[in-house]
Formats: sequence, structure tokens, C-alpha cells
Amino acid sequence: MHITSPDTLDAEDMTALRDLSLDMEFLEGVTAVASPFILRWLPTPDAPSGTPLFETPIEPAFANDLASFRALETGLPTFVNDSLTAILLSVAINTDQTKIAAAMSGIQSELDRALPGDLSANITGEKVISAEIVSGLKDDLIELNLWGALIITFTAFALLRDLRMGLLAVVPALVGAAGVLALSVWLGYPITVLSNVIPILLLVLGVADGVHLTGHLKEHGTLRGAVETVGPACALTALTTAVAFASITLTGNAQLFEFAVLGAIGTMLSFGIVIVTFALLGWIIPLSDRPIPQFSAVFARRLTLIGAARPRVMIAFCILALCVAAFGFSQTQAWFPLYQNLPVDSATSATNDAISDDFGGVFQTVVETSGGWNDTRSLVEELEAVSAPETVLSEVNFARWLGHPDTAPTPQELETLPKALVDQLRGGEDTSRIFVSVPEPMRSDDTLALFDAVYETALAAGADTIIGLPTIMRYEAVSLIEQLSLGLIVAALGATALVAIAFRSARLVPVLIIPNVLPLMIAGASLHLWAQGQLSPTAVLALTISFGVAIDDTVHFLSRFSDAKVTGQTSEQAVVTATKSAGQVMVLTTLLLTFGLSVTLFSDFTPIRLFGAMMIVTLWAALLIDLLLLPALLTWKRTAHASV
Repeated sequence: MHITSPDTLDAEDMTALRDLSLDMEFLEGVTAVASPFILRWLPTPDAPSGTPLFETPIEPAFANDLASFRALETGLPTFVNDSLTAILLSVAINTDQTKIAAAMSGIQSELDRALPGDLSANITGEKVISAEIVSGLKDDLIELNLWGALIITFTAFALLRDLRMGLLAVVPALVGAAGVLALSVWLGYPITVLSNVIPILLLVLGVADGVHLTGHLKEHGTLRGAVETVGPACALTALTTAVAFASITLTGNAQLFEFAVLGAIGTMLSFGIVIVTFALLGWIIPLSDRPIPQFSAVFARRLTLIGAARPRVMIAFCILALCVAAFGFSQTQAWFPLYQNLPVDSATSATNDAISDDFGGVFQTVVETSGGWNDTRSLVEELEAVSAPETVLSEVNFARWLGHPDTAPTPQELETLPKALVDQLRGGEDTSRIFVSVPEPMRSDDTLALFDAVYETALAAGADTIIGLPTIMRYEAVSLIEQLSLGLIVAALGATALVAIAFRSARLVPVLIIPNVLPLMIAGASLHLWAQGQLSPTAVLALTISFGVAIDDTVHFLSRFSDAKVTGQTSEQAVVTATKSAGQVMVLTTLLLTFGLSVTLFSDFTPIRLFGAMMIVTLWAALLIDLLLLPALLTWKRTAHASV
């Protein structure tokens, strides 16, 4: 609890806060409360545990006592900032006895009752952050899916200008998304920042399939023909998206594994529901004779003509763009900002920053060493030299307090300290633990440099292990991003291989690689423009899933191109045919996907907004490149006679 005052804390404030800290210890589940009021003067023969630093009642000159205690140079935290405008209460909660929400409620009630009116308090901590994220996500999930469904439905009717066609395109997708929501409940997977986007993502993908199916039905008039002609392409696109999700399991991360499983199974489930529901509704809802609006067909045809007119120039330009974008993407920096996982209106991030300013940091890095006392003491001194004052806690600090910093505390001396604290500082019979309070490592470049200095100093000074949430955020998250990048490569290779096998043509591999890798590189490089070049796990996940989605347009275009070639058309004629049938729908589906995913841009969570934005950028890049580059590749002399 970070308790602040607009003015310097006086004796009356400190007395009220001492009473508050004592009352906190009686709350259910609370095992200990660390505060300024546990501080004691150095032990004496008459007072082996020391006498309390703060007298009863607390005297107006308490600031002088604090200054005298700091002058002892024990390094022990005083839990009061230098300006005497904030104090820190650290409350330990046994979650086996009470739930974090219940403990939070009790603490807040105690604050409301006993906190002086001119003071304010904010609560933070790892469990508090986790609870806040889950609570916010539940509301966000409901809002995202409701608004997403409404926006997609409205957009489909607006673009298609045909109520019956809109129903055929949207209703199967809505049923499919509902099935995915039911699947997540059945699997019992918790709601996370990432899994929150799966239902809305599969909703927009289902609408895309519905538009392709409905467009073919409207053009040719037979329901069986639409399912037999377009259905296999929709199945293939579902497979490529499922492969993209499945590739994420390579990370070995438990939460990402659940995200990957839900996404992969949900994609195939949604496809099955969409195709069956479309077939059933197609028997019931007859389509009108109203034509599909031609703006999308005109847009697709103009882009295709540009690509087919100068195929060599277009191919060379895209290869150059691929090299430039790949270089830009390679210059992004792996980054894991925990604070971005909190809702935008959360006060917790500001509280964490304030604690970092006043007390050095809210998160603890734990340094373990099995060296002797002199080694431990040297390690503590090295850490104190690079970290903020009063941020290092170890047995060395207590030895200084006991008056013999050159020798370790005896078992009898340690008995004067709280047992829970001693157990924390002793990792084992021959292991000592040193706690270093640090800010969130990737809050900024400065906090990252501070953590790296602490980490490297600990290693250089002989630490055996360095653990704790900051270490996970700094190193495990970066490792996770590297693993996700491997998954992205697997997704690209796997999806490309699936499409080539489906069309029974190895010659398709080079045709598929550039049009589908280039959009990813463009989206990745765009992080320099709007995300400070930071490559977070969410960004890599978005790129991975985007590849599975972006290749959908390529599959539909190649499917129509292949059908036209079978009828004896030349490559140039087949491109025109594919553009007329698939290109028009590709533009419509990209618009629908954009409007559907745009709802994520209004999420309270930065990762969800980032996921949606990356998807939108990738989809538009994929559409433009497919319509410009695919015709160039398919009509180029070297591939003009290739059988797809």
C-alpha cells in the first residue's frame, strides 16, 4: 500500500498510520505487515530486540529519529520516503486462507475506516495486478464480442446492400463464434489478454467465408455448387489458420499453449459450424436478383491490371520491399511491458511508478548465493552500489543492525527477528537470499538499464541464481518472443506446404512465399512507427495468426485461377477470371475484417489493441500485395505455362 500525503506527514498522521498497520495484522489471511513502525534501534543488553524507533505517542520530532536510524547505515528499508510525504505498507497474505479479492476488500474497508481524510492510499502487488487484469478482461470480453457482432452485421448489410445475402454471410459466423465461446467454457481455460481476441477473430473469419460462399451462390445460383467449389478453399484457409495457432505450442508456455489449442480447435470448429449453417440457411433463404456492389470489383480489377501489365517490375519492386521490410523488422527490440497488460484507466501503473520513485521499486529480484559470509557481504555491497538506497534486504543488513557486520548473525540473534522473514532470507541451510526491490524492467530504457546493472552485478559478484518476477519479465519474456518467432517461421512453412500440397504443385511455393511473407514483414517493420520498435509477445502472436489469415486471400485467388485454367483459359485469362470472382470478394472480406477487428482498437487493454492493429495492417498489406503481385507472378513468362 502506497500511502501519500499532500503535505509533510506529521506526528498525528504517523500515529493514525501506526494504528492502521496494527489493525491490518488482524485481518483474515494477513500473516505479516511490514511498515516504518516495525523499525527498532540497535539491540542492547537490556533490549536484545532493540527498542521501537517510534515512541508512544509518536513525537513531532520523529523525522530526526528516522534520520538517525538511516545514519546507522544498516541499509534496512525505513518505508518512508525522503520528503516524508509517503509511506509503504507491505502486507503478506496467505492465499490458502483467503482469496485475494476477499483480502483486498478487507484491506480497503480498513483504509476507508482508519485512513486520515487528507491522505490517500493505492494498493498494488503481483496478485493485485493479476486480479485486476482478470476482472477487467471479463467485462472487455463481453463488450468486444457484442460490439464486434453488431459492427460486422451492420457492415455486411451496408457493403452487400442485400438483406438476404447479409444474413447468409453473417448468421453462420455468429453461430460459429458462439460455438467457440462455448468451447472455451467447456475446456475450462481462463480468460487471458490473448484468448480474449479469439472469438471476435473467428467471427470475422467466419464472415469472410460466408461472403465467399454467398458470393458464389449469388453468381452461379446453386447451393451445392457454392459448397463444392468454395467450401474446399474455406477448409484450406481454416487449416492454415489452425496451423498458425498450433505452431504457438512450440513455445512450451502453459498460457500460450491454451491459447494455441483454443485457437486451433476453435478455428476448425467454427469452420464446421459455418459451412453446415450456411448450407441449412441456403435451403431456407432464397437470394434476390440484386447484384453485388461493383466498387470492390473495380478496385480489385485496377490493382490486378497494374500487376499484370509489368510483371517483372512488380516482382522486382516487391522483392526490394521485402528486403527493406525484413531489415526494418530485424531491427525491432524484444520487449515485455507488464504495465500494458493493465486496463488503460488503472491506477496501478501510476502507483507502481510512484513506489519506484519513492522506494526504488515494487517488484523484487531474489539473488541466491551459497558462498561464505564474506562472499555474501561483498555481494550485498556490490548490489547496494548499483541499486537505489534501502532497496537491498539481506542478513548482512541485520548483521549491521546487530553491530557486527563482519560476522553472520547467530541462531540466537535470528530468533529475535520474525520467523517468516528469517525463512525468506534463508533459501536453505547453506543458501542465503538477497532481495532487491526494482521497478518493472521494461517500463522504460532507464528501468531496463537499472535491472541489467543489478543482474550483471549479481552474476559478476558470484550469485548462484537470480529469480523473481523481474527476471522472468526481462529474460523469460525475451526467450518467449524468440520461441514465438520460431513458431512464426513454422507457421509460414507449414501453411505454405499445406497450400502447395492441396493444389498438388511444388511450383506454387515461390508463388506463395513472397505474397504472404511480405505483409508480415511490413506489419513488423511498422512497429517502428507506432510502437517504438518494440516487439512484444502480442505482436509476434498477431503476426503468426495474421499469416494464417493473410494466406486465405491467396488460397481463394489461386482456387479460382486453377478452376479457370482447367477450362482451358490462358494464365492471363485465368487471372482476369479469378479477379472477377475472388478479387471482388477479397476486397469485401478485407473491409469486413477491418471493421470487425476495429472493435479491438477500443479495448481497455493495450495488447488487445495492438493485436487488432497488427492484424488490420497485415490484412490490408496482404490484400494489396495479392492483387498486385499474384497476377504478376502467375502471368510472368517463366510461370505463364506452369500448371497450378
